[in-house]
Amino acid sequence: MNAVPWQLPVGSWDTHVHVFDPANYPYAPSHAYSPVPALYSQLLAFGGSLAQSGEAENIVIVQPSPYGTDNSLILDKLVELQAEKTRREVRAIAVINPDNITDSELDHMQALGVRGIRVNTEATGEEVGYDKLRAQIENAVMKIRRFENWRCQLFVSGDNWPHLAETIRDLPIKVIADHQGGMKGLSALPANVTDVTRQAGFAELMSLAKAEKLFIKISGFYRSSKLTTGGYEDLEPLIMAFAKEVPDQLIWGSDWPHTGSSANRTEANKDVPEQFRVVNNVAVLKNIRKWVGRDVWYKMTVATPAKVYL
Repeated sequence: MNAVPWQLPVGSWDTHVHVFDPANYPYAPSHAYSPVPALYSQLLAFGGSLAQSGEAENIVIVQPSPYGTDNSLILDKLVELQAEKTRREVRAIAVINPDNITDSELDHMQALGVRGIRVNTEATGEEVGYDKLRAQIENAVMKIRRFENWRCQLFVSGDNWPHLAETIRDLPIKVIADHQGGMKGLSALPANVTDVTRQAGFAELMSLAKAEKLFIKISGFYRSSKLTTGGYEDLEPLIMAFAKEVPDQLIWGSDWPHTGSSANRTEANKDVPEQFRVVNNVAVLKNIRKWVGRDVWYKMTVATPAKVYL
């Protein structure tokens, strides 16, 4: 039997990566953790190791929480890359304070390749009330609504979707739901939950995706599973359900360099350099390719992200 072709095709997109350079770009005072460096050169080497072409394909750099709303590292890298002559497209997702960012700053971001903003409630582990979260999303989106090609990227727990669904349906731009939309595999669900499609928030997430209000990012499997080795086999029913129900609303991201969990972070250790997880990315890609099939694999790695980020 022939092995399933798991390598990323030419023209594919890794829609979720971070870069960290604390020596040149110190973390924000509000940072909840201090990851060790993960430089752009290392990112390219990583991408090349997974690609059919042997070179990193298209990339979306996502502003990570330790930098707060200071997007300098990403923006400086985008300026630098504008002089590069490669077929690789590089886009970015920023984090903003809608109360003090100017329209000219947003125009500059758009020109450089920023294609959206991120709202992240998961990195610090702090509880955020539903009313506050809805207001946070609405305020940020109102600031960027004139950019039809921008997205609002949400990293929230899965049980938020019933409380956010109405707000998201009314937004003038589309949403990207990070890391399986916060859905979990059986290893990370209560023992009385035996069907991943019956977990809190799943129905609302599917409804939003079917209404084409939302894209689901298949990424960071360790955020949806308690398994610690291999390709996170317990996520097979969840990913297959996504592929069956909303094949045109999926995108893939590696989540490189694989930051840790907020469960291990405290005020006392926030300045201790945090190492990244060790992840078998080949096993993960092999599983995704096997679970979703050839057509959905092409959609989620090539066709759909090209529409989302260009």
